[in-house]
Amino acid sequence: MARQAQVSVSTVSRVLNGNSAVNAELRTRVEAAMHDLRFRPNRIAQTLFHHRSHTLGCVLPDIVSPFFAQLFLELEVGAFERGYTIILGNTVSTPALERTYLQTLAERQVDGLLYLGGLTNALAVAPEDLALLRDLAERLPIVTVNGDLPEVGIVTSVRSDEASGMRALLSHLRAQGHTDIAFLGGQPDVTSTAEKLQVYRDLCPDHPPEWVQPTGLDIDAGIRALCNLMGAARRPSAVACINDLVAAGVLTAARARGLNLPGDLSVTGFDDVFPARITAPPLTTVNHNYAELARQALDALLLGIEGQPAPRTVTVPTLLVGRDSVAPRPG
Repeated sequence: MARQAQVSVSTVSRVLNGNSAVNAELRTRVEAAMHDLRFRPNRIAQTLFHHRSHTLGCVLPDIVSPFFAQLFLELEVGAFERGYTIILGNTVSTPALERTYLQTLAERQVDGLLYLGGLTNALAVAPEDLALLRDLAERLPIVTVNGDLPEVGIVTSVRSDEASGMRALLSHLRAQGHTDIAFLGGQPDVTSTAEKLQVYRDLCPDHPPEWVQPTGLDIDAGIRALCNLMGAARRPSAVACINDLVAAGVLTAARARGLNLPGDLSVTGFDDVFPARITAPPLTTVNHNYAELARQALDALLLGIEGQPAPRTVTVPTLLVGRDSVAPRPG
């Protein structure tokens, strides 16, 4: 190829490795020779030589979840803009598969790992899993997104400020005159649920016990939560749901019971995923600031890959999104 382009071998090497110091005319000649010779770089050989694959691993629990799908999209686009591709490990919320993906991605020699959900959101991690994670963190840089592994040597925990988002939602409901507010959905053993629930308990300390319904994270969980709530001796005028899917289930169950929304019941979600815009009525919710969350996570991971210091924790502000599912409390 050097002979074809009439340049030195070192110039060809610099072009292939993306060195910006190459003269524009020489670069054009090398690229033309690559085209004429139908040359394709051997990425495996480059990985062995440079000890870099320009590939990132990403482990998450459920790509079907609108939250994880939206966040992964931002991560994938951001990685591509930085010259990286991403290998996805979708664990379908199965601990054994999560462990397998962690080990497999390390064996694939990814340059770094983006870790979402799963063990990063667990209130308690088993000793054998801690040992696996510590070993992994010694082999490659890890950045957790909306989770943390405080006992593992990760590079950075990047998190949206979910506690602040929950406070903003509850304050918004109070500004509309709602003091009787229930908390619907969630999983008690997950840190994001525990964090939001603590904010709710701090701001609504006098709620009846039955107003807290940690029924899960999907649409069916919202339906169950609303049905359970309707059996309470005293009903709230508003509900704060753990996420938008639970809120969609609440809206479905409320309409089935003939409730006027939001006149009889104001409903808020969390995450601002696609369904929040098409529910009836559209949901008031909290946006995680997905693009910024992804940018901070990728910046931190690339610092780790380069061996540069990175902040141990990064908090990204959330955004309150007001729509039509909240109305002033009647009379």
